[in-house]
Amino acid sequence: MVRALRARGLSASKARVERLMRAHGLRGRHRRRDRVTTDSSHRLPVAENLLARDFRPSAPNQVWIADITDL
Repeated sequence: MVRALRARGLSASKARVERLMRAHGLRGRHRRRDRVTTDSSHRLPVAENLLARDFRPSAPNQVWIADITDL
């Protein structure tokens, strides 16, 4: 709310905005937390790093890579 007021050229502190909202029975909307998608404390085997960050194969079809960050 403070950012929105400042964008419109109005000046108000966070405490003042909180006090006025409380006086008028208004509540702010909370941001949704990001979902945790990685469990790094598992006991499953981790694959060996065979590529060792050398992404320049000596011939075609020697090395295939993929990014599975968001799977």
